[in-house]
Amino acid sequence: MSTEKPAGAYGYCKELFVTRKPGGDSFLVGGTAEDSTRWTRVLSQRAAQIVWFHLGRYLYPEKTQTSVAIVATAPMRNADAPTITSHAAVDKAKEGGYQIHGWAGDKEWSARLSDEEAQKFFEALGAALDVAEKPSKTDSE
Repeated sequence: MSTEKPAGAYGYCKELFVTRKPGGDSFLVGGTAEDSTRWTRVLSQRAAQIVWFHLGRYLYPEKTQTSVAIVATAPMRNADAPTITSHAAVDKAKEGGYQIHGWAGDKEWSARLSDEEAQKFFEALGAALDVAEKPSKTDSE
């Protein structure tokens, strides 16, 4: 039985960032992994929107319908591209925080985020996606 960390499993991450790539149809995301290594991934616009929407669904459940209405639709990309994350998912972890999963071709990656990092990443994604209306903590309290 292997004791190696699976490729692309970054553990708890911090210092996440999001940058729109030139041309505007994909995003560079990354951060510092649990073992202190830096990582980056390219997300299609659709994958970035999925992550933003699902984080928002967990962080601001009362704003889910508004979030859907303010994000423009994005076409699906070829799922066979090995370097571009074309699909993503977000789950709330039983131990707290959030788990982001991404798929680039047949490669899978994942990152765990604390509540605080999830909030920061949600805001950074919203800014990069140029989402006009962003839910605020005061809206949910």
